[in-house]
Amino acid sequence: MTIGRRLGALTAATAGLLTAIPFVTGAAAGAAEKTCWSIEPIELALEDVWSYTYQVSWCAEGAEIVSVDPVITHQVIAPVCSWVGSVEESVTKSPDGRARTAFNLSEFFCPGDIGAKGVTPWAIVTLHPDGTYTVDATGIHP
Repeated sequence: MTIGRRLGALTAATAGLLTAIPFVTGAAAGAAEKTCWSIEPIELALEDVWSYTYQVSWCAEGAEIVSVDPVITHQVIAPVCSWVGSVEESVTKSPDGRARTAFNLSEFFCPGDIGAKGVTPWAIVTLHPDGTYTVDATGIHP
């Protein structure tokens, strides 16, 4: 047998052996795969004054939520108003430990009559590890 035939036979034998070995990368075999979702944006606004959008993304591995990422975007429309920011925010576990409730309270500063109409938008959302969610409550407080 020539060297070329020996190398070819060795290569074929090695390739056959490698195809029979399962490869596991990054996690143990049979581990739950990470899956992620996002809620539809919650949009609140005081017409011609400001707008607020709250969106939450979360990931789960099997029956466990492993990350929650809230994002707040805003727009100041009335030049007399300004964005104060997110003043209260939380993510809490449900009593059974499976779901998460995300909450945000943000604030705009608007003087006089504009401010009396509402400057603190807020939202509460409950997230589940199967990708479902509920918008529990939203509102705007003066």
